Amino acid sequence: MQIDPRPFGQVLGDAMNALARTWKTLTSVALWAFIPAGVSALLIFRFSGADEFLGLVFNDPGYLETLPAEAVLDIAAPFLWATAGAVILQSLASLFVYLAAHRVVASDAAGRTTSGAEARQVALHRYGTGVFAGFIVLLAVVGIVVAGLVAWTIPFVIVGTPNPTSVFIAVLLGAALMAPAFWLGVTLSMWSSVLVVEGRGALGSLRRSFHLVRRRWWSTLGFLVLVGLLGSVAIQLIQLVAIPLSVVGELGVGISIASLIGVVAQGFIVAGLAAMYTTWYIDLRARAETLVSDELL
Repeated sequence: MQIDPRPFGQVLGDAMNALARTWKTLTSVALWAFIPAGVSALLIFRFSGADEFLGLVFNDPGYLETLPAEAVLDIAAPFLWATAGAVILQSLASLFVYLAAHRVVASDAAGRTTSGAEARQVALHRYGTGVFAGFIVLLAVVGIVVAGLVAWTIPFVIVGTPNPTSVFIAVLLGAALMAPAFWLGVTLSMWSSVLVVEGRGALGSLRRSFHLVRRRWWSTLGFLVLVGLLGSVAIQLIQLVAIPLSVVGELGVGISIASLIGVVAQGFIVAGLAAMYTTWYIDLRARAETLVSDELL
């Protein structure tokens, strides 16, 4: 069956319908990836000493204010390292969920049901290539941002003491220099869908995303922003539940419970975002070429 391009609103509606049809499989994938990631993150915080810093922040913040900056940094170092480790674990789990969700939703669009086990197998098969492609995207975007930040400081270095003129120039320069990173991030946003559905390599997925998005860049930006806002609302709702739990019982236990709930819930949100991105990717392909549903399998 041929898949035709659809209006923006219909693509969004199709994405919601796909979520409604596949939520059980997406939930199983999210739990499979994010429960181990959440437990591992909690263990890192527990055994690295990061909990001790959190205890001071909540129980005795005045003590930290009496210490010099160097001493506070030494005490906070385990927390900072543990946070970095947790972010890496959650990023790796998110990538796995993305890859699995792409397979689930693409199969659904082709009229075929994919089990959680099959989706996980596909994600594992493509995971190494996905990590490599994701690292390239991260390196490119961060490299542009760093170069922009370096150039952004030029007006202040030249002028010396900041004045309204230098601040105005710095703001304009910063916006101009950050724009390429923003553009690149949107342009390469479909790479993970391409990686799974079309089976391309890391560089091939990036090039394919570039060609699919470039003629629909503004529409893609709008879709990503809208879906991101929906995800943000979901996160706020989850926090309304998790934050009260953080004060139940001992501080460390409460924070651990709230953190685990937050991490697992994040898995559901990531799966939902990935599912909606897949629907947009399918529409981009339908606009770029004659797309038959069997090609999504």
